[in-house]
Amino acid sequence: MTGPTTRLILVRHGEGVCNVERTIEGVATCRGLSPKGHEQARRLAARIGDEAWTVDALVVSPIARARQTADPIAAALNQVAVIEPDLEEVRPGEAEGMTWDQFEAAYGQTEGWQPDLAFAPGAEPWTAFAKRVSSVLDRCAQRHDRQTVVAVAHGGVVDASFYRYFAIDSAITSPVDFRTDNASITEWELRVFDDDIRRWRLVRYNDTAHLR
Repeated sequence: MTGPTTRLILVRHGEGVCNVERTIEGVATCRGLSPKGHEQARRLAARIGDEAWTVDALVVSPIARARQTADPIAAALNQVAVIEPDLEEVRPGEAEGMTWDQFEAAYGQTEGWQPDLAFAPGAEPWTAFAKRVSSVLDRCAQRHDRQTVVAVAHGGVVDASFYRYFAIDSAITSPVDFRTDNASITEWELRVFDDDIRRWRLVRYNDTAHLR
């Protein structure tokens, strides 16, 4: 038997200008959502309102495309979105602001890079990023035990949640390739059994019914 569960709902931001123009944009350079991204965020917020979600906390990455996605969600939930810096996407170092063509000319392809190596000078290696995300997800779950938290963030954050809850070693190149859609919902549920055994369960991944 289990008692009340902790629910962690991860929302990837809507389509960003960086997605359309193929640029690497972090906290300092992000130009926010594209027109399509704003519409995706509105549709997601409308679905949340129609389904009358009950949420105890709303946290968001500091990057503009995530914050703009969170704005209509906050209104639908009647919540204040709290910025959580550790929900930021992989920190790009000197690659920030480059187009991907410029990046590849300067540093080569990203495919096949080692997880513990930075993909550009000053950038965050995948292993460090996965550890950061694991820590912030754990903090959210502990802080809101037996409650529901919505976190508006990035595709990399969703990827890292799989590494955390499926116990995939972030120091190896996973054979699994995640393709998380813009404005999609991924939901995890923590079940605590009578003998205090704790198990995370994936409830849904890449739910974009509101965009169809």
